[in-house]
Amino acid sequence: MGDKKQRQQKIVELLEQGGKVETAALAQHLGVTELTIRRDIDQLDGLGIVRRVFGGAVLNSGRSFEPPFAVRLKANIEGKKAIAAAAAGLISRGENISIDFGTKTYYLAAEMRRRHVQVLAAPTSLQVMEVLANDADIRVVTPGGDLKPGELSIRGSAAEQFFRERRWDLAFVGVAGINTETNVMSDFDETDARLKAAMVAAADRVVLLAESKHLGATSFAPVGPLERVTTVVTDAVGENDTLSALEQRGIEVIRAMKE
Repeated sequence: MGDKKQRQQKIVELLEQGGKVETAALAQHLGVTELTIRRDIDQLDGLGIVRRVFGGAVLNSGRSFEPPFAVRLKANIEGKKAIAAAAAGLISRGENISIDFGTKTYYLAAEMRRRHVQVLAAPTSLQVMEVLANDADIRVVTPGGDLKPGELSIRGSAAEQFFRERRWDLAFVGVAGINTETNVMSDFDETDARLKAAMVAAADRVVLLAESKHLGATSFAPVGPLERVTTVVTDAVGENDTLSALEQRGIEVIRAMKE
């Protein structure tokens, strides 16, 4: 695999699957030298995405760390597009929609644009805004606030106030953890979590977009209790205790991926 970006993305994907990779095994798997792999790992280490260890690397993740947007955008594309397609099917013409930042909502925006849904949308992500603003059927309104470096998302007290002062038919929110045992949804960052909480509180319907790895997980910053959630759209397949517990609570679960 000669393209450096593709190779490094593959390294991150393998780390997300197994937690650790060996330099020698990576070199053989990707068809390059161990020196090339070490250079890739060094660069990813410098970006804070992985941590180099003896003989390989481990994913530099945790309850308060989220990989950069560009890295996440290329991970689990099939699952995220499936989530986006299922979520877009929940939108009715003429609704007012608040849209969280993140890669799942980026793919949701692309699906909304493909379907030419006629709505008013308030995204907290510049990437999502750019996608939606190119469709004449979608009216985009922008909250004020502070711009988060790298993520290019809007957050802070002004953004929170923007959502609280309005009423939304539907909120699409991404979280890093959905834990039915503690009854809490959570995210990586306290400031982001406060904004998500404001979006949740101001919406008639709350749709969580959740990859399978976030089900049953607990991240650093609580967003709030699960009672306000109406629907969870996920790429998870097979039996899942968290999804079963959500359904027992009366929360709609939409499985976007076929088994």
